[in-house]
Amino acid sequence: MKIIESNYLGFCSGVNYAYNLVNKTLNKESEIYLLNELVHNKDVNYELKQKGLKIVNEISQIPEGKILIAPAHGISLEDEELAKKKKLKIINATCPLVIKSLVLGKKILKDGKNLIIIGEKNHQEIKYLLSHLRSSKTYLIDKNDDIPKIEGEVSVIIQTTQSFEFYEEMKKRIKLINDNVEFFDTICNESFIRQKEVYEIAKNVDLLIVVGGKNSSNTKRLYEIGSKLVKTYKIENENEIKKEWFNKVKVVGIISGTSTPIKIIQKVKEKCLKLQ
Repeated sequence: MKIIESNYLGFCSGVNYAYNLVNKTLNKESEIYLLNELVHNKDVNYELKQKGLKIVNEISQIPEGKILIAPAHGISLEDEELAKKKKLKIINATCPLVIKSLVLGKKILKDGKNLIIIGEKNHQEIKYLLSHLRSSKTYLIDKNDDIPKIEGEVSVIIQTTQSFEFYEEMKKRIKLINDNVEFFDTICNESFIRQKEVYEIAKNVDLLIVVGGKNSSNTKRLYEIGSKLVKTYKIENENEIKKEWFNKVKVVGIISGTSTPIKIIQKVKEKCLKLQ
């Protein structure tokens, strides 16, 4: 059985930055806290927890004056304010592209324009952006929401982990309702490149395996694209692979979300070859 691997496997630059920053901090400090999860990958979060990172669900669980890591998808304004009240030292591991979207959103509102944010309501990045950009001129639009008719100039940004295909569809819908609209492509380029590569790999394989966290938005995008083109499975690690997947399969494609460690992908590859 032949395996075709994506040219873009493992961490993206934003996840790599966050991961390295946490490890560097763990080497210097003895008590470090993280709110929820660093990235959307349970294996990464578990590894860091084993190294001593303390993962909590609420700021109230962190003792005063301790160190708090702001995760890759950002920390909400409300949680940031609570952290400051508790005199926590915040180390920012937020992806630079997510911060760039926030800076752009603030400028749009400062210029007196209306702001549309496209994204998943429950995704941490969107919660982060909305908490910092909430105003009477800010609109959040999810996939199935109606497009509002907005008076005045409108600027649009999108969740960094969404697909280019989806953004083009949303652009058309927004332009049908609103005239004076400016669009900013804030999709992560590394996510976009991986999405493009799915189309190429799918042409040459009998089975496609997408490796990434269950709650990873960019992994979900890869799976959505792949499943339209070829038999596709989405897994978090090698333990989810089943032997029956490989019946009459001669070529397998492997791609990964941007929060998936290379060592997990290597284990997936080994398991595929073992079960062929």
